[in-house]
Amino acid sequence: MKKRLLAAAAAAAIALGAAPSAAADPFGPPEPAPPVFDVSALPIPSANWQPIVHYDRVMDFYPGMGACSWGGVPVDTDLDPRVQSTSPVYVADLRPAGFGGDTQGWFGTVSAARFASVDDASYALSAYRRYLDACPTAPENPAGYHNDAVGTSALDPTLAHALIETDINWVEVFAAATDKGLVELALIHPKDGPVEFQYNPAAITNALKTADVDALTDAGVQL
Repeated sequence: MKKRLLAAAAAAAIALGAAPSAAADPFGPPEPAPPVFDVSALPIPSANWQPIVHYDRVMDFYPGMGACSWGGVPVDTDLDPRVQSTSPVYVADLRPAGFGGDTQGWFGTVSAARFASVDDASYALSAYRRYLDACPTAPENPAGYHNDAVGTSALDPTLAHALIETDINWVEVFAAATDKGLVELALIHPKDGPVEFQYNPAAITNALKTADVDALTDAGVQL
């Protein structure tokens, strides 16, 4: 009898311990937001880039254009007034892993604005390329560094890739026009160190083309 009572008491204790408390969420913790951009395609794997799930801030222009602008802001008269997005530019900062992430001195952003169609986004990309080609902050005597991959997308109106030398930085940009909008990856490094890194252009292009523009530009959700 004594053994049975002890066994019954133990079973009751286990049942009580397994029962959810009144305050517990019956559905469990919320699922983490899905990433909006494939960070595994990014250069500098030593950074161990964290997933991008939302935007950090809103701007009126793309960071790559800002890097080519005095004071970091493009002059309105230098922009094509015929290019009209249906949203501002939503910008997400690239973040390395909290422990051990090494960006090798680079910092960057993934940005997007919505456009009504891929044709509109492609037209905007053309204007974007013209602005970067005329980069106002380019030095009078460039260093002459050459990136063999730059210009490989010249025949595709939905893609852009350039390595830009400004007065203080190296700026490597990739951009793609999609049926949702125009997506930019901008990587910036001060002109005090090496600028070379390994990357797969096809992987970056695919990441830009498949970026979830709707999620990145969701004005109701911010980090």
